[in-house]
Amino acid sequence: MKEHISDRDALMAPYWANTSSNSIVKSLIDQIDKGDAEIKEQLEHLMNGGSLEKPIHEDITYDSIFDSMDNLWNFLFFAGYLKKISMRQEGTTRYLTMAVPNLEVAYIYENTISTWFDQKKKSFPISPLYAAIEEGDTGAMEQEICGFLEETISYFDYGERYYHGFLAGLLKQNEKYRVLSNRETGLGRADIILKTPRIRGGRAIVFEIKAVKRFCDMEKGCEEAVRQIREQKYEEELKQEGYGEVMAYGICFFRKECAVMAKDMAEE
Repeated sequence: MKEHISDRDALMAPYWANTSSNSIVKSLIDQIDKGDAEIKEQLEHLMNGGSLEKPIHEDITYDSIFDSMDNLWNFLFFAGYLKKISMRQEGTTRYLTMAVPNLEVAYIYENTISTWFDQKKKSFPISPLYAAIEEGDTGAMEQEICGFLEETISYFDYGERYYHGFLAGLLKQNEKYRVLSNRETGLGRADIILKTPRIRGGRAIVFEIKAVKRFCDMEKGCEEAVRQIREQKYEEELKQEGYGEVMAYGICFFRKECAVMAKDMAEE
C-alpha cells in the first residue's frame, strides 16, 4: 500500500467500512499498553472530539507502519480512521491536523478500547480496594479507584453511566461477593450492591454513584449520594433479608478523580 499526499487533496478514500479486521486500531492501543503515556493522552484527546497534528509522510507501506508512531498515525489517516481538518507546510514537511471522522469510526475505537480494558482489568490488584471497602477506609478507597481510573482511556462525557459500568466491572473481579447492578432495593434502585453468598454472618454493601462537572462540587456529590441512600432506604431490604452487617458509600466522580463518603460517617 503506497500513497502520495501530493496526488490529491482528499488523499485515500476510507475503506474501514469494508474491513472485517480493525487490527490497526488495536496496534495503537497496544502502544498504550506498553506504557506510552503520550499516545494515551493523544488518543483520549481525539476520542473527546479533539484534533491531532502530525507530519505526513508521502510514502507509507504496510511493512513500515510500525517503524515509528508517526507512521502509525499516518496509516490510520490513510485507512480512513482519521480525517483531514487542515494542512500546513513547514519547509519540506507537511503537517496534517486530523480528527475522528464520524460516529461509526468512533465506535470502532471505543469497542477496541473497551475490549482492551476488559482484559486489562483482569490483572488489576483488586484486593487492596476490597480491604479498604470492608474496613471503611474511604481515603484508601479513593486512592485505589483513582489509580484504576488513571489506567483507563477516557472517551466518554464522564457521565454517571460510565462510572457505574467502570466501578461494577472492577468489583466483579473479586469472587467473594455477588455484584448486583441497578437492583430494585427499598424505594428505588441502588447503583451497585455487593452481597456475600451467605446471609447469616454475611455482609452487604451499597454504593450510590454521582458525577459532577466541577472539581469543587465533589463533596456535594458525595453528600447527595449518601442522602439518596438514606431517603430511598436502600439498606432496609438488605437488613430484612438477614444481613447483619450492611455498609453504604456515596461515591462522586469528576473526570479521573474520585471522592468517597461512608453513610455512617456522614450521619455522625
